[in-house]
Amino acid sequence: MAKKKPGISRRDFLKRGAALGVGAIVGPYISRDAFAASKDRVTIYHSSVADSLHPYAHSSSPIYGNWQHIIEPLIEMDYNKKDYVGVLAESWEFQGKRWVFKLKKGIKFHNGAALTSKDVAFSIDRMKNDKASLQGPNFKDVTEVQAPDDQTVIFVMKEPNAIFLDRLENRFILSKVAADKYGDKLDQNPIGTGPYKYVSYQRGGNFVFTRNDDYWGGKADIKEIIFRKVTEDAARLAALEAGQADFINNVPVHEVARLQRHPRVRIDQIEGLRMFFMAFNVAHKPFDNKLVRQAVNYSVDAPAIVKNIFDGIGYPINGPVGSNVIGADPKLKRYPYNPGKAKELLAQAGFPNGCDVQLYYSAGRYPNDREVCQVVAAQMVKGGFRVELISQEWAQFWGKEGVNGGRLPFYYIGRGSLTDADTLYDQYFRTGTTKRANYSNPDIDKLIEEEQKTPDQKKRVVLLQQAGKILMEEVPFVPLYNLADIYGTARNLVWKTRPDERILGWDMKIR
Repeated sequence: MAKKKPGISRRDFLKRGAALGVGAIVGPYISRDAFAASKDRVTIYHSSVADSLHPYAHSSSPIYGNWQHIIEPLIEMDYNKKDYVGVLAESWEFQGKRWVFKLKKGIKFHNGAALTSKDVAFSIDRMKNDKASLQGPNFKDVTEVQAPDDQTVIFVMKEPNAIFLDRLENRFILSKVAADKYGDKLDQNPIGTGPYKYVSYQRGGNFVFTRNDDYWGGKADIKEIIFRKVTEDAARLAALEAGQADFINNVPVHEVARLQRHPRVRIDQIEGLRMFFMAFNVAHKPFDNKLVRQAVNYSVDAPAIVKNIFDGIGYPINGPVGSNVIGADPKLKRYPYNPGKAKELLAQAGFPNGCDVQLYYSAGRYPNDREVCQVVAAQMVKGGFRVELISQEWAQFWGKEGVNGGRLPFYYIGRGSLTDADTLYDQYFRTGTTKRANYSNPDIDKLIEEEQKTPDQKKRVVLLQQAGKILMEEVPFVPLYNLADIYGTARNLVWKTRPDERILGWDMKIR
């Protein structure tokens, strides 16, 4: 009998194939030391990179991290202090229907123009009114942006808004001088104040930045940062282990122990702020029926998903938001897994023989998202549902033809950087804010309106908890879990881990 030739494992097969693919893509970038990041260049393989050069045609935490290399916000959250700190803004003051900001002096754009209030007013106007922008809802309560002098910006509100800083974070400022010069071609010439300058962009290819040696905040350590969108876990892992990527995100939990033994790789992880859930768009049947929505909640076993898919490295959510979120109510509990109860509710809702639904997701966007949706579908079958899974490319899934256009009835999503319950409640469940859920409840609207006017944080929390109680009864979504964000890096690269999924090149150093 002939001897059987030794084969290779499926993992090795995937790694070899992926390595060939990414090597062909990276090309000239692999002539350096293949197993160590350098001060000249750090290459990041990420599951989520900007889908276009329009800086406001997204609302995604990782993509904010891309853009913040070039363009910067007025303020940002300091997660250690659990408070907002100034970036371009020196100071700010809440004055009822007005928020008054003073800009830092001496900041210049990449084109040499000085930062002024006119740049802020221009950028906010574009975010609010550009048809392609997905960031307009953050300014729905802003009636006017005034620029009385070069260093002062005044946001005039319809009503007092105590939580406006939450809306203003991630809102990045472009150069008006550049906009006047380039007109419709501004996006091909993005000019900001950031620590890096724009070099090149290819959709689905490389997004490349070079260091701004004249940066007002001090020169970064790394000269060039390259982001490349790679949605397949196996391809990112192969690139990291081959030395073609210096940094990857979304390391699968089952690979952590193995990679920790790798001589050239380090694993970094942090409890993430992204809350994962399945959202209903109640404008679509059968999700206009509360009983059907409750049946789905009884059909989904989030603790089992965390245990079996994420090796227990996760945090199932009780109530509408996680326990570390401002406005969380420890008295609220998630729906227990009870497929028998789900079937009873479906029968009451008019579906005694079960219910057909479609569950949308974007494969590769989030950790193990395909497996999660497959398990959810299997769980829901036991609850009386017949589930068709539909995966879409992120741009289609998230854009005006998908979630943000109100086209998807039921979908798996994560809401990043969630520190205050108001962010989720206002964005998804307040009447008229978005088409993502098309949910409307006058009691929720009233509570959101009231808490947003309330500067006293303790009183705000009580109002948010009241809203949370209603949402757990109405369940226009299925709260699931928070996860640990797990990254793989070259051992000689050190960086500041953040819970908001942003990868920032100026926080990196080579040792």
